Amino acid sequence: MPGLFWNKKLETAPIDELQRLQKKLLRRQVERAYENSRFYRTKFKAHGVHPSRIRDLKDLEKIPFTTREELEYNFDGILSVPMSEVATIRQTSGTTGDPLTIAHSRRDLNLVADAYARKLMYHGVTSKDVVQVTATYGLWQGAWSVHSGAERIGACVLSVSSGNTEKQIRLIKRFGTTVLYGVTNYHFRIGEVAKQLGVDLRDSCLRLGICVAEKPTKQQQERLIEDLGYESVMIDYGGTEFPGFSVHCRTNPEFHHVWSDYYLVETVDPETRESVQGERGELVITSLQREAFPLIRYLSRDITELIGFEKCDCGLTHPKIGINIDRSDFMIKIKGTPVFPSAFELALEKFAELSGRSQIIVNKRAPKQETILKAEMMGKLSEMSQDLLKNQIRREIKSNIGITLDEIRFVASGVFKDKMKKLMVIE
Repeated sequence: MPGLFWNKKLETAPIDELQRLQKKLLRRQVERAYENSRFYRTKFKAHGVHPSRIRDLKDLEKIPFTTREELEYNFDGILSVPMSEVATIRQTSGTTGDPLTIAHSRRDLNLVADAYARKLMYHGVTSKDVVQVTATYGLWQGAWSVHSGAERIGACVLSVSSGNTEKQIRLIKRFGTTVLYGVTNYHFRIGEVAKQLGVDLRDSCLRLGICVAEKPTKQQQERLIEDLGYESVMIDYGGTEFPGFSVHCRTNPEFHHVWSDYYLVETVDPETRESVQGERGELVITSLQREAFPLIRYLSRDITELIGFEKCDCGLTHPKIGINIDRSDFMIKIKGTPVFPSAFELALEKFAELSGRSQIIVNKRAPKQETILKAEMMGKLSEMSQDLLKNQIRREIKSNIGITLDEIRFVASGVFKDKMKKLMVIE
C-alpha cells in the first residue's frame, strides 16, 4: 500500500524551512530547560552557558553533553514541570544498566502520538487497519507509543501485550489483524507456533510487520515476508528517552528519517566526543519540544552514521541516519580491533546458505584471544561444500572487519531458536 502523510506540509517542508524551525525550537527549549530544570540550570552555569548565547544551531556545541548516568540519578532535578502536571512515568528495560525513569506531560504524550501517527501513515496504515500490539505494556514506552499513534489515526488497536502466542494467532485470524507490532524475535515465534498449529498466516490479512528492539537482517526480513505474508517489514527505532524519534525510510531502507521538529541530532566520536562527519559516531540527541523531561545534548550510546538533511525519493525532507545502529556498550576489542555485532551481521548476510543467526565466541583466556564463529545453516551441505563456505566466510570477515577467525562451526537450523545474533564474550 502506498504511504500517506499525517502532516504533509511539515513532513515534506523545504529543508531551509525545517532548519529555521529547529533554530526557533532550540532557543525556546534551552530557555525552558534553564528556567525550569534545576539540573540543567546548574550544569549550564558551571560551563558558563546562558540561553542568550544560543542563537543558532551551531551554538549547540557550546552546551555540555548529558550522560545516561546523569539522567538516572537526577530525575527530580531534570523534571521541568510540577509533579501535578506529570501525565505518566515511563522506564527503560534496564538492559544495559539500571532502569532510566522518564516523565511526560499531557502535551508530551500528544507529541508522541502525533509522531507515531506520522510513522504509521507513512507506511500505509489508515483508520481501516487493525493494529495488534504484542510488546509489553508496563512501564516500557514502545507499546504505548504505537498504541497512541494507531488510535490517533483511527485504527482499531488490539492491545494484547506479550506472550500467549496461540492467543495472538487466534486474534490475528479472528479480527483480521493487518499490522503486527512486536520485538523482532516474537514475529518469528508467532510464525513458528502458527506452523505447529497448522495455521498458514500467509492466508491471513497481515500486511505490515513492525519490528522493535532488535534490527532484523535483510535475510530475516525476507523470511518474515515469506512466512507471515507481510508485504513489507518496518524497523522501529527510538527509545524510552526519545520516543517518536524517527521513521524507517520506505524507499531507502538503509536509513531512518529523524523528525526534525521533535529532535536535533549530532554524531560525535564516542571516546573523544569531538564532532564527526561522514563516518559512524555516537548519536547525540536534543529534544526540541519536550516539556516534562527535556534532553539536551544527550549521549545516547547508539553508534550510527548521520547523513543529515537531503530530499529523499520517499518525499520526506527530514534528516537521515544509518539503519545499522550499535550500542557502544556492546563494542568489544578482538585482537586489538574494535568490533560491533552488526559488522558480523552485515558480513554473514551475504551467504544464502546461512540463516543469519550466529554467535561470536571470544575466549580472552587464550593467549591469542581465540575467536570462534558459530553460524546456523539453512539446510544441509556436503563436507566439501562446508569447507568451501568456511573459506569464503573467513575471507569476508578478514576483508571487511580485519579479524582472522580461528574456527568456524556450522550448527543446524533451529539451534538458536530464531534468536537474533548475540556477541558472546568468554572472559
